[in-house]
Amino acid sequence: MRARGGTVLRGARVVALDRDGSGWSATTTGGHRVRAGVVVDAAGAWADAVAALAGVPGAGLTPYRRTIAACPVGDPSVLTVDGTVLPMIADAAERWYLKAEADVVLVSPADETPAEPGDARPDELDVALALDRVGSATTLGLRSVRTAWAGLRTFAPDRAPVLGARPEHPEFFFVAGQGGSGIESAPALAALAASVVLGHPAPADVGLDPAVCSVTRLT
Repeated sequence: MRARGGTVLRGARVVALDRDGSGWSATTTGGHRVRAGVVVDAAGAWADAVAALAGVPGAGLTPYRRTIAACPVGDPSVLTVDGTVLPMIADAAERWYLKAEADVVLVSPADETPAEPGDARPDELDVALALDRVGSATTLGLRSVRTAWAGLRTFAPDRAPVLGARPEHPEFFFVAGQGGSGIESAPALAALAASVVLGHPAPADVGLDPAVCSVTRLT
C-alpha cells in the first residue's frame, strides 16, 4: 500500500466517522482527519462498533475468545513419527486440538466464549481444560505451560463472512466476520471484497457468489 502512495497511521483509533459531502471524514485519537469517498470497515471484532460511529446498522457480529497454550514436552521425540513432525490433530467433536511447534505443543480447548472487542486474555480455566482434554486423549503427558494467549474470532449469526454495503449506505463497505479461518481464507476473501468494493465481477478463481457473504442477507 505504501508503494502505491498509501499512508499507515499507527495508534490512531477512529473516534468519529461522519458523512462529508459525497464521502466520509474520519477523526482519530491522534487528531488526524482523513477524508475518503469510500470507507472499508475491516475492523474485525470492532466492525460493528465502527459501523455505529458512521451511523450504519451493524451486521450482528459477535467476537468469541479462543485460547492457546504452549506446553513443553520432556522428550521432543514424541513430537515426531519416523522423523516427521506430527501434523495438527483435532478432536472430531471439536473439543480440543494440538499442533507441534519447535519444542512445544500448542494446545487449545477449542473454546468459543462471547467477548467484548478488546485485548483478549487467556482464562486459567480454559488453559486447564486444554491440558485435561488433550491429556485424556493422548500420551503426551503435558504438565506445564510455557505461555498462553487468547484471540478473538468474529462471526456473523450464520457464521459466513460479511462483505459489501447496504443500499442505503453505498459508500460504507463491510469486510468482516472471517471467524476462525481468517488466515486460510484471507487471499480469496480479499480478492472477492475488492471486486465488490470496485463494482467488478467476482474473480473466476474464487468460486464464491458474493451474495452468500453480502451484508444485505443479514437484514
